[in-house]
Amino acid sequence: MSDTGPDATLIVGLHGVLDRYSWIDQVSAEFDLEEDVFSLAVKRASAYAWSSTALTDKPADNLWDHNDADGDWTQDGRVRQLAWLQSSLPRPVNTPGEKHRARRLPILPVVTVLSDALHRIGTFRLTGTHALVPLHRTGDARIELAEVADWFALADPSGAARPTVTVSALPSAGLAARAAEIREAALERTYRQMKVKPLKPAETTTPGLARPLAGVVQAEGLRQALAFRCDVREWSTDVAAWTTEVFADSIRAVTGLSGPILITVSSEV
Repeated sequence: MSDTGPDATLIVGLHGVLDRYSWIDQVSAEFDLEEDVFSLAVKRASAYAWSSTALTDKPADNLWDHNDADGDWTQDGRVRQLAWLQSSLPRPVNTPGEKHRARRLPILPVVTVLSDALHRIGTFRLTGTHALVPLHRTGDARIELAEVADWFALADPSGAARPTVTVSALPSAGLAARAAEIREAALERTYRQMKVKPLKPAETTTPGLARPLAGVVQAEGLRQALAFRCDVREWSTDVAAWTTEVFADSIRAVTGLSGPILITVSSEV
C-alpha cells in the first residue's frame, strides 16, 4: 500500500450473527432482485451523499470510492464476517494559497452503510469490527471525538460492555513501547467516558471476529502490537466505529506513523 500515491485503501468489516428475514427470498424473486453487500452499500452510500458511482464531468466529492465488498450470510448461528467494504480515499484537491485540514477517516459512515445493508436483509447481532486504516490519511479528530463522548455517555447503564481492542502494525513501528502514551491519548479523546486497560497482546483473544479478515493481503507484514480492554456504556456499531477512530487518531498523534495499521474491536460472544 503506497503512502504517497493519489489514493489510500480503507477496509472495514462487520462481524456477527445474521438472521435473514423469512420473506427476503420471496420478495427478491418477485421483483427479480439480486442484492448483495456491494450493491446495497453502493445504494446506501449514494442515499447519504457520501459516495457516488455516477459518471460526471467533474469528479464527485466522495468520502470514499468503492472498490469491493462482500459478506458471509451463512445461517448457522455462528459468528461470520457479515459485511466488509474495501474503498480508496480520494486525495483532497489542494487550492494554491489555501490551507486545508485533512479529512477525518470515514469510519462511521462506512460502518453505517454496512449496518444499513445488513438490516435490509435481516436482523444481526454485532460481535466485532475490523478496519485497515491508512494513517497518512487520518486527519486530526481529537476535538470531534471528545465532543461526541457525551453522546455515548447518554446510554442505558444496563447495556454497558467491555470490548477488546487490538492494533497490528509493522514491527518497525515500535507501538508496544508507546502503549502508555497511546492509552492516555485515547482517554483524552473520549473525555474519559471510556475506560482503557492495557492487555498483553500475546494472551489476547478476539472471539467476536471471523477469520480470515478481509484485507489480509493488504495487511501482510502487520503484527499485533497492542491490546486494550475498554469499558463503554453501550455496545453498538456506532460505539465500535467511535472506538476504532479513537485509537487510530491516538496512534497518529503519539507516533506520527504514516503506514497502514489494523484495528479490531471485539465483544464477548
